Amino acid sequence: MTNQETTPRALRNIRAEEAIIGKIIGSAEAYWQVSDYVSAEHFVVPHHRAIFAAVAECCETAGGPALSLLESKLPQEFEGVGAVEAVLQILIEKASDVSSALDFVDDVVMAWRERMGIELGRRASDQSKGYEDRRTSVEELFRKIDDQDRAKHPVKVGEAARNAIASASEAYQHQGKKTVGVLTKIPQIDQVIGPQVGGTAIILAAPSGHGKSALMSQIMRANAGPSLDPSSVYPSLLLSLEMSTKQVGYRDLAAMTGVSVRKQITGEMSQKEFQDLMTARDRLDAMPIYVQDRSRLTTSQIEKGCRIAVRRYGVKQIGIDHLKLIQPEKEHWNIVRTIEHATAAFKALAKELDVVIWQLAQITRDGQKAASWHYRSGDIYGGGLVIENADVVLGLVIPKVWLRENKPEEPSDQKPQLREPFDAWRRNMEIWTDKAEFAAFKARSGVGETWKQIAFDGPSMTFGDAEREEIPF
Repeated sequence: MTNQETTPRALRNIRAEEAIIGKIIGSAEAYWQVSDYVSAEHFVVPHHRAIFAAVAECCETAGGPALSLLESKLPQEFEGVGAVEAVLQILIEKASDVSSALDFVDDVVMAWRERMGIELGRRASDQSKGYEDRRTSVEELFRKIDDQDRAKHPVKVGEAARNAIASASEAYQHQGKKTVGVLTKIPQIDQVIGPQVGGTAIILAAPSGHGKSALMSQIMRANAGPSLDPSSVYPSLLLSLEMSTKQVGYRDLAAMTGVSVRKQITGEMSQKEFQDLMTARDRLDAMPIYVQDRSRLTTSQIEKGCRIAVRRYGVKQIGIDHLKLIQPEKEHWNIVRTIEHATAAFKALAKELDVVIWQLAQITRDGQKAASWHYRSGDIYGGGLVIENADVVLGLVIPKVWLRENKPEEPSDQKPQLREPFDAWRRNMEIWTDKAEFAAFKARSGVGETWKQIAFDGPSMTFGDAEREEIPF
């Protein structure tokens, strides 16, 4: 009994398989028409899989599946079926009335998906393996299915243009009334970098303590609040390699209420402040933002977590805090090599999952020792490949924090010459109160390293205008 005979009819479509195989035998053109959508493993009949694989090899390495060449890559006889030459001729004859192999692709793929559904169930219920092994096996199969559903070859530029014009047409019809991507909701920044669509990898860099974690959390909240337009709500995942989930919660509550983290920890707050915290908690509870605080994760472990979150929670935006804390994939890798590998992997992951990925990056020690708080893109920890692997690179700085860290020596009777630099420092401390700066080192608009001011509220660690009030419904 052949394998196909033991496969339920709902899980196979032999006629569709014969149509495709019969058309691609001897025809490179027919093979290239279907190769974007099917591969050998989509076929349930063993000799169909063997023939498809042989045709693929001929087309991809030898220019075409001439019958003599094709036969040389196959056994002389298919067990239980017949001689290869006869089988090929029969398949060609069966497909003689088929106008295009493309007409049967959906049927073959649909049957394959049904078989994969059965296999998923089998792997999930395999009692010979532990829970983690079963979950890993299921996730690997999900990824395989997702990869098979994506085209493996380039598309014509016209098709790419059709996809782009569809989005452009929707944006034109709504004339800015409908969200078309992730926005920071800080006008000065959005004016420079615009909305970020799925497939975008962003580097958000700042010295330690200059608010990059706070800004990323603010962006996630801004894109996850209640809205009359469901398309503007972006479920998000925060992978916190540094702070615990409770610490993240403290900071989110502080940002939304102005009640400092210290007050929350000590309990030294008024009744109104406590009530404000409770209201903010309810607002956060309604937001589809997920936090994972596992430390010592490698790039591949982070990728796995992101895939699970996209599938399980419909995540569209991911934040990784931060790159310097990612563990090496191999023991001999240093931090720079690890970051280079991670940023390249996360760019590919953003495209694979069609999500926006924010990656928080540190500034090198040399960059932080500069004569002012303005650093350059080359000062971002990880080297030039970090910039190359990103679609957008944002720099952030809070001048007052830098000024506090670089306070000059106070003047005295013995050192009156210190009066002028100290007075200049005091003036700057006053000037830069409630202000921050950002620079778009890399963006689609091609802007350079121009630093721009934005508002900053220290107690709540929020940037730009105050967060919007809760929508009353």
